[in-house]
Amino acid sequence: MFTCISFLLSVFFLVLLPYAQFGVLFELVWPKKPVVDRLSCTCDCWDASFDNSYQTGVGSYRHMYFNVTPQTLKMWTLTVVAVLLTYECVAYVVRVALRRKIRSSMLILLLTTVHSHYYSWWVFVEFYNDDLYLHWWKQLVFTLTEMVSTVVIVSQLDKAVPLFPRALVAIASIAIFHIVATGKDQFVESVLRSKGKFHQQYRDAAFMTSDVVLLNISSMEMMRTLFCRGDSTVNRRRNYRTFKRDVFLSAIVIAVLLVVFFIVFDESDLK
Repeated sequence: MFTCISFLLSVFFLVLLPYAQFGVLFELVWPKKPVVDRLSCTCDCWDASFDNSYQTGVGSYRHMYFNVTPQTLKMWTLTVVAVLLTYECVAYVVRVALRRKIRSSMLILLLTTVHSHYYSWWVFVEFYNDDLYLHWWKQLVFTLTEMVSTVVIVSQLDKAVPLFPRALVAIASIAIFHIVATGKDQFVESVLRSKGKFHQQYRDAAFMTSDVVLLNISSMEMMRTLFCRGDSTVNRRRNYRTFKRDVFLSAIVIAVLLVVFFIVFDESDLK
């Protein structure tokens, strides 16, 4: 029963995301493109390796084309890893939910990361598909830090696991890093000053919204954990000292990351 529910929810989730992007959002935003003539469609750059060796190029319409290249293997590997991680995450959420032990604040934070992870998968596929790697390392920084934040969130999803202030500091710190690192070019310029195209404004507004939600909820949980739990005065003081040290170390790490980030990645992302 548990496996069936997890599998069905994972399938629904993985099918819904691309449908929402291509079948709904893109259809509403972008004008209708010319109708493809399927009877005369050709593609001389397709190596047709996966379709045996009896033809080169495309003799008739195909719904999907792919060439057998190292980049195709990378896209396939990336997609397989993304699907497996999604299934494992959904399965864990379902398992905790069925035991009625799910922590609602962490579930909200987990849901806010969906757009960021889906965008990361899609943009890396585009990098490999187009052989354009201008923003590859910049995106990798955001993807890795987002993954660290998500792992911490999932680790705190079960109410049976104590809510650690250090974990909340990590979530809030990564959110602050994202907000400061992308605030000027990806939010102020693109969204507030409307210099970006629609898909850029939507993307950047979604990123900023998720980071703000992550920062606010993790901060509120931090305060509740530190000051509202029924700990003794001695434990509360010790926890507060540890909390101040963690915040101080996080501030140093964020400052160093931001300095390196702005030195290495100084070009605008409005493209």
